[in-house]
Amino acid sequence: MATSNLSERDDWSISQLKIVLLGGRNSGKSSVGNLLLGKEEFVTKERTSCSRRLGVVAGRWITVVDTPGWWCDFSAGDTSQLVKREIVSSVSLCPPGPHVFLIVIKASSAFSERRRRAVEEHVALLGDGVWSHCMVVFTSADRFLHKGAEECVERGGAALRRLTEKCGQRSHSVVLNEQTEGAALLLRIQKLMSENGNRAFEVEESISQAAAEEKRAVDQRAHLRLIGMKRQRALLKGRLRPITNIRIVLLGAKGSGKTSALNTILSRECRRHLGRTARCQVGEGVKFGRQLTVVDTPGWWMNYFSDESSHFDQREMVLSPSLCPPGPHVFLLTIRVDRAFTETHRRSVQEHVELISEHIWSRVILLFTFGDWLGATTTEQYIESEGTPLQWLVDRCSDRYHVLNSRTKGEGFQVRELIGKIEETMSRRCCSSWHYEIEMKVLQEVERRMKREAERVRKRLMKKEQQRHRARAQLEKMEPLPELRLILVGGRKVGKSSCGNTILSTDSFGTFSQTTSCTEKQGHICGKKVSVLDTPGCLPVTSDLLTASCAILLVVNISSSFTDLHRAALEKQLEDGGSQMWKKTMVLFSHGDWLGDTSTEQRIEGEGGPLQGLVERCGNRYHVLDNKNWGDGAQVRELLDLAEEMLVEERLGDLHRGDHMWKGISAEKQQQNVTACGKDLTEHLSSGHPPSHDSCEAAAAETALVVALPAGGARRQAGLTFVDRDAFMSYMATLFYGRQGSQGLRQPAADLPFQLLAPHRQLRLISENHMVVFSCQTQQRKALEADAISARTLCHPALRGRTLQRLSESGNLQGLIDQWGCSSLKELEDFIDSYFEMVWEQTMESLHSSEPESLSTEPDTAVEETGREELLLSIDRKLSKLDILEEIRNDVAELRQNLESSWRAIQQLGEKWEKDSDKKSGHKEL
Repeated sequence: MATSNLSERDDWSISQLKIVLLGGRNSGKSSVGNLLLGKEEFVTKERTSCSRRLGVVAGRWITVVDTPGWWCDFSAGDTSQLVKREIVSSVSLCPPGPHVFLIVIKASSAFSERRRRAVEEHVALLGDGVWSHCMVVFTSADRFLHKGAEECVERGGAALRRLTEKCGQRSHSVVLNEQTEGAALLLRIQKLMSENGNRAFEVEESISQAAAEEKRAVDQRAHLRLIGMKRQRALLKGRLRPITNIRIVLLGAKGSGKTSALNTILSRECRRHLGRTARCQVGEGVKFGRQLTVVDTPGWWMNYFSDESSHFDQREMVLSPSLCPPGPHVFLLTIRVDRAFTETHRRSVQEHVELISEHIWSRVILLFTFGDWLGATTTEQYIESEGTPLQWLVDRCSDRYHVLNSRTKGEGFQVRELIGKIEETMSRRCCSSWHYEIEMKVLQEVERRMKREAERVRKRLMKKEQQRHRARAQLEKMEPLPELRLILVGGRKVGKSSCGNTILSTDSFGTFSQTTSCTEKQGHICGKKVSVLDTPGCLPVTSDLLTASCAILLVVNISSSFTDLHRAALEKQLEDGGSQMWKKTMVLFSHGDWLGDTSTEQRIEGEGGPLQGLVERCGNRYHVLDNKNWGDGAQVRELLDLAEEMLVEERLGDLHRGDHMWKGISAEKQQQNVTACGKDLTEHLSSGHPPSHDSCEAAAAETALVVALPAGGARRQAGLTFVDRDAFMSYMATLFYGRQGSQGLRQPAADLPFQLLAPHRQLRLISENHMVVFSCQTQQRKALEADAISARTLCHPALRGRTLQRLSESGNLQGLIDQWGCSSLKELEDFIDSYFEMVWEQTMESLHSSEPESLSTEPDTAVEETGREELLLSIDRKLSKLDILEEIRNDVAELRQNLESSWRAIQQLGEKWEKDSDKKSGHKEL
C-alpha cells in the first residue's frame, strides 16, 4: 500500500473534494452523485466504464467519479474483467487520488453474508489502505420509508455490522429524491476528510500501472479484431445468395437470454416468462421479407459440464435440429456480456454444443445478449478484456458474433444486421449444403426411447395413484398426526437448506454457505407442528436421528444428472439404519423450477436406471419442490400429505404390535360356549355393556399383573372354561383406553398376547380365538404373581413405555440417553418391543411341538434343557447390548426371570395333568 500526505498548505488541494462512488448494480450510485452535485449530471443507467463529473458546491470544487456496478451477490471472480479494471482505473480520474470512497447500499435490500463478501472483494481491488477512506451510504427512494444510518445497520444484521466496522463505523443515510440530503452528506464527508488529515488516497503504483497497461493492450487488440472482422464480412458479401426461408436454433446456458433473443428476433412482445424452457419450443415469423423459424432449447447450468446436465436436457438439445426440418441453417450461441466468462464456462459451452455434433461450429454465430450493459464499450473491447476463454470461443466461430439489445424498442437495425450475418454464414464455402444435415439414425433411436419412456411414465403415475388411494383409505380410520418431523438428507449443494426454507416458508436455514452441522427448526403448517432437520452433506443417518412420526427426505437435484455414484452415496448414508429405514424414506426433488412444463415422472424415466432404482427403493414415493416460487403453500401441503401417507404403515404396525404373536398359538378347536372368567368379567360380558369409567380405573389397577404363557400346553385341562376372545378384547380395551364402548374406538382393540392373573385366583390363557380360564392353586398363583410382567411394559403400544416413563420421571432415563449420546426414547421403546417379540416367538417355537398328547408321555428332558439354554443364551446376548442403559437392562433381565418362572409353571402344569390322567386311568381300570 502507498498513501501520500497532501500538504495542508496546498490550498488548491484542500479546496478540491474528490469522491468515488462504489456499489452494486441498481444501488443508487448515480443518484447519490447527483445529490452531491446538486443537479442531474449522471444518467441513472448501468455502465461499463467510469464517468466523471465536476461541479461547484458552496464555493468548493467537487469531482465525483461513478464506477460500473457489480452484481450484488457475485464475488469478484464472477465479475467481468472490464468492470474490475474500471474500478481500479477510477482513482486515476481524480489525481492524485480521491479523498473519500462512498460504498452505496440500497437500504431496503437484505444484506447477507454473501453480499458482504462481494462488497469487500470488489473494494479490496484498490488495496488494503482504501478502507480508512470509505464510508457506507444507505439510499432510500421514499421519505416515509427512510431510516437513519444506525437503524439501517442494526436491521442489516451481523454482515452489515462487520462491513461498517471495516469502514471505521462511518455510515450515512439519504433519501434520493430530496435535494437537501446532499448538504448533510457533504458535511459527513468533510468530517471524514478531517479525520484523515485531508489526505487523499493513492492506489499502489503497481496496481495502477497494471490497469493502465491492460487497458492500452485491450484497445489495440480490439482495433485489430474489428479490422479483421470487417475485412472478412466484405469478402462474404460478394457471395450472398437470396434466401427467403431461414431456420435457426438457439443454444445457451440457463439465463443467457435465449427466449428474450427469440422474442426480439421475431418482434414479439416481451411477456414475462412463466417458467424455464424445459422442452424445445418453435417460433415463426416474417422479418424483412424472410420467413424465420426459430427453435428455443433448454439451457444448462453455465458451470456444469455436459455429463452433469440431466439426460432429459441433453436429449432435448440433440432433438432440436429435427424441429425445423430438414435442418437448421445456423445455430445462435447466446453469451451474457454482463458476467465473467471463465475457462469453466468455455468448456461447458463446448461440451454442450458438441452434444449435437462436433462439426457444427462452422454454422455457429455467437450472440452476445444484454447488450445494453456495454454502453459505450465496443463488442471487440469486451471480447479482448474478458481474456483467453472468450477469445478462444470467438476464434472457434471464425469471428462470427453479434450483440443483441433486447431492451431496444422496435425492430431496428440490430435484427437486420443479424440476418445479414446469417446469410453471410450460409454463403461460406465451408458450408457444403444450405442447412445442417440431421443424423436420422440418432433421431430414430431417440424417438424409440421416448416412446418407451412415455409408457413407463403412465405406469408409474398409475402405481403412485393406487398407492396413495390405499394409504388415504387407511388414514381415514386414524387421527391426523399432530406433529411431523422431516429429516433432509443428501449430498452437498443439492438444495437441502432451500427445501427446508420452502417447507417452513421462512429463511430458517442459510443457503449461501455450506451446512456443517445438524440444524432443526419448527413451524406450524395446517394445524400441524412440523420440525425440519437440515443435515450436512453425506451425513450417515443412524437410528438416533429418528423419532416417532419421522420421515426421511432424500434430496436430489432434479436439474442435474443422477448417476450410479450418486445413488451409491445416498444408499451409504442410510445403510446404518437398516432396511426398515427405507419404509419411511421418500425422494424429494429440489430445483422444481427446472421442470418447466415437464412432469416429475418424465424426468425420472428420462434420467435412467440409477434414479429409477432409487425411487423404487423408496417405494415409488417422491415429490418435487420449487424453491424459487413458494406460491400459496400447496406444494408443501402436498408433501406433508405424502409423508403422512408414507407413515401410515408404521403407525398401523405400532397400533397392532403383537397381533402376529397370536399366529404362533394353534387352536385345535373353537369352543362354542362362553362362560364367565371371574365374577366381575362375567357380569360385564353377560350384560353386554362395558364397565363404567370408574370401575375401569379400579379394574385396571387390579389386573396390572400378567404372565406370558402359551396356551398350547394346557388347553385340554379338565374343567377349563373358554371365553370368546373378541368379547374379552373389548373388555380389556375399555380398561386400557378408559373409554366407553358405546363411543367406539377409532382403531380396533389390539390383541393382547398375555395371560391375566387376577385376584380371583384364576389363570387365564389366551389362545388364537379364545381365552382359556382355569382355577389355580394358591401356592402356584403366588409364585406366578411374584414373577409377573407388566402388560404396560411389554404388550400394548399405548402402554409399552410405562417402565421407560417411570425411569424418565425419576430423571435417570434422560441421563442415560445423554450419556449414550446418540439414542432416543423411541429407539429404546422399539428395542424392547422387538426384543419381547423375539423372545415370545422363540418360546412359541420351543413349545409348539408339545401337543396335548405329548404330556402323557415321558418328556424329553435333554431337548427341553437345550431349548431353554438357547433361549437364555439369546437373552444374554441381547442384554449385553444394554450395558450402558442399566435401568433398561434390569427390565429385560426381569423378563428373563419371568420366562424362567413361566417355564417352571408349564412343567408343573404338565406334571399335574399327567397325575390327574393317571388317576383317571386307574379308576377306569378298577
